[in-house]
Amino acid sequence: MKPPFMLNRLIDTEVHYAKRFTNVVPKPYGVIYWNEANKDSHASNHAIITDFIGVEGSIKDICNFYRTKDITPVLYPSLKENELVQLGPHLKNHGFEVEFLYHEYYLWEKESENTSVHGIYFERLVQIRDDIREVLLSDGYGEWEMKYLERHLKSPGYHLIGGFVNEELVTLASLNVFEGYSRIDDAFTSKFYRGKGYFTSLLNHLIAYNKNLGDNHLYLYSHYPEATSVYLKAGFTKMPNLKAWRAIKKA
Repeated sequence: MKPPFMLNRLIDTEVHYAKRFTNVVPKPYGVIYWNEANKDSHASNHAIITDFIGVEGSIKDICNFYRTKDITPVLYPSLKENELVQLGPHLKNHGFEVEFLYHEYYLWEKESENTSVHGIYFERLVQIRDDIREVLLSDGYGEWEMKYLERHLKSPGYHLIGGFVNEELVTLASLNVFEGYSRIDDAFTSKFYRGKGYFTSLLNHLIAYNKNLGDNHLYLYSHYPEATSVYLKAGFTKMPNLKAWRAIKKA
């Protein structure tokens, strides 16, 4: 039987999400993630503050840590309510600029109304290949994204699924399986094959794929607000209370 959905459990999953593909330093005030082999990746190099007591000292510690690694300090949200009210003035004092991201969280709650197209089949990808590079490069991503995926593929709970048409990779996305929750992310479609329903078909496949793995709650982290209608028809509901942002030290 599927366990009850608990928002705080999902938030905890998000806070610790990066531990599967980067190095981690636990701190009394939160966590620091870092990877000197992929310094351009904010996903691989960021800190999260979960305890707002002594924030000034926490931010100083984060800045000092990344300075020793020659990495730009970046903070991600803990997804707690009104956290920027408490963090914002301190971040500004230390030369950080907050960027609000057009990223959304969606929770899967009902069966998909989307129709899959014919002629597409799916495979789990276990290593970085030339066709993966081609899809990512066509979507505007560079070497840091390849390094991120390569490190992530080492985790057994990370399922990178590709959609193929006539033996050519046209779309891909990941399913990251945790205890009680599974996260869809890393969605890319080759610019030469967009608007043909291939990602919609992959999304339907991932929903079924997650069901076959167990009773995990399924949620989606989207970088593409223009795909909202596809997510909603697939049975996902937007979680408006979870807002994405990042703070980057500029000075």
